[in-house]
Order: sequence, then C-alpha cells, then structure tokens
Amino acid sequence: MKIRLRGNSIRYRLDKNDVELLKATNKVESSTHIGAGILHFCIKRKEISDPVIKLEADGVHLFLPEEQIDNWLLPEQVGFEIIIPNTDGTEVKILVEKDFKCLNTRDEDDSQSFDHPNSGQNC
Repeated sequence: MKIRLRGNSIRYRLDKNDVELLKATNKVESSTHIGAGILHFCIKRKEISDPVIKLEADGVHLFLPEEQIDNWLLPEQVGFEIIIPNTDGTEVKILVEKDFKCLNTRDEDDSQSFDHPNSGQNC
C-alpha cells in the first residue's frame, strides 16, 4: 500500500496483493519503521454506515463501510473520495485508489500494480 500525505488529505493506493488481502481478511495495512518507532496505516472493511478515521498511538486507522469497499472492488471502479469532519471543525480528505502501473519506466517494482487504462495509447 502506498500512502501520500499532503495537508489535510491522505491518499491510499492499493496494488493487487493489497486488494486481495482486503477481500480475504477485511483489512490491509502498512508500516514504516522510523528510528525506534513504527508508523502504521490500516484500512478495515466494517459493518458501519459512515467512514471513520482515527489517529491512535500506533498509527492511522481508516474504517470503511462494507458496501463502499464492495463497490470499489468491482473491476471498473478505480477509486473513491470521502471527506471526514474532524472534531476541531476542519476536514480530512481521503482518496482510496487502485495502484496502476506507471506509463514511464521507473526504478520501482510495479509487478503487482493494475494495468494502466492508458497503457495501449501513446500519451
């Protein structure tokens, strides 16, 4: 899972392995070791009506409604955006996407990424 933070937004990009894990276990997670600590991100499929995000001691936990995840898992669905209000009156924007292979060659393993929809075109 790739995570991008920018201001009050978090972008999650899941490859094929991440999507399969989410289907099988209702959860996908990623951790980064920083010094003696670990920064942890987790997406969980839950029986809830509205998305919830929590900042806890061990990281960021995003809980998404089952129906929203099930719709996103359809092959033609690329991603979705949600906005969750914070207790201080601000909002956090969440974007969850399938991770596509890069159109340009890069020094990155994208063997588990989804085929890019524009890969057959010259762009």
